[in-house]
Amino acid sequence: MIMLKRGGFRIEAAAVAESDEYCCVTAEVFEGPRMVRGYYRRLQVPSARYAEAEREVAEDVARMTAETE
Repeated sequence: MIMLKRGGFRIEAAAVAESDEYCCVTAEVFEGPRMVRGYYRRLQVPSARYAEAEREVAEDVARMTAETE
């Protein structure tokens, strides 16, 4: 799991294995203690790259959140 803080928001992302080649990454955006958005992405990555997949999704979500504010 990875956590980023950007502009008053906290983004938490976690990867879960679906198979040897696929994982799904969920990301949640919090404003204070309240979750305000959730995202789900399925990626084809080897299990050794799950941490990179979490960071990639968290950064994408942070960028999308900043653009909507």
